[in-house]
Amino acid sequence: MRPYQEVILITDIDGTLANSEHRVSTKNKQAIAYFVEQGGHFAVATGRTQKNVVPYMDGLAVNAPCILYNGGALFSWREQRFIQTKHLAGGDIQEYLRYCMANFPRLCVEVFTQEQLYIITDPANIDEHMEREKQEFAHADLEDILHKVWIKIILCGSHEELLACRDLLKTFKLVDKTNNFFSAVSYLEIVDRQVSKGNMLSELLKIPEYHGKKVIAAGDFQNDIEMLKIADCGVAPANALDEVKQVADVVGVSNDEDLLHNIIYHVLPGVL
Repeated sequence: MRPYQEVILITDIDGTLANSEHRVSTKNKQAIAYFVEQGGHFAVATGRTQKNVVPYMDGLAVNAPCILYNGGALFSWREQRFIQTKHLAGGDIQEYLRYCMANFPRLCVEVFTQEQLYIITDPANIDEHMEREKQEFAHADLEDILHKVWIKIILCGSHEELLACRDLLKTFKLVDKTNNFFSAVSYLEIVDRQVSKGNMLSELLKIPEYHGKKVIAAGDFQNDIEMLKIADCGVAPANALDEVKQVADVVGVSNDEDLLHNIIYHVLPGVL
């Protein structure tokens, strides 16, 4: 029996697996390859889609289902297919989005469907992060995509504007229908009420192949908290938010100091 057969290691990408230059280090890749060779199950848990996660997957030994869309989807990277998706009711939220776009004209509103990412605001408001990474998307009017199946929405803007947008969810009676969280200071994400990385991790563990496995999870931001709580060992990098460190079992090195290498060679042996 190989030593890590009963272990799932799942990690956030931005701010955790990837460094400040938005790259996965060779040291991390080599450590993950060793973990998988020793029987371990490795996956990522990210707000990214199956398309815009691609730049980070090159040379990465992913052999377990990945959590995408911040818990909106469970995706088999090996088979390139969705195992499970959780949808957001677009019709319930359209008036809310119209109001936000009218009152915060500098917002960038991103609507994620299973097939395509749509920007429904002025092209001049494009998210700089998307431009830098050359992410694939299409411009559309809100009315043109209401018939599509939505997985999540991102509002991108100043933190003050986003706090106001979050408060408006109460006004539009969407609090009981949606879940919302910050995945970065400038990103407010809105998903179905039951969607989170933590909930989808629970769904992953229901799959017979992974049921009963010991889970090591790593993440740095608010959207990772529930996942870290569910894991047998939750690891926060040194660069994580204080509130994430408070719920973590272990605070490791920063994402610029090869966190996954640190987990595999220093944290994991003490957990088993």
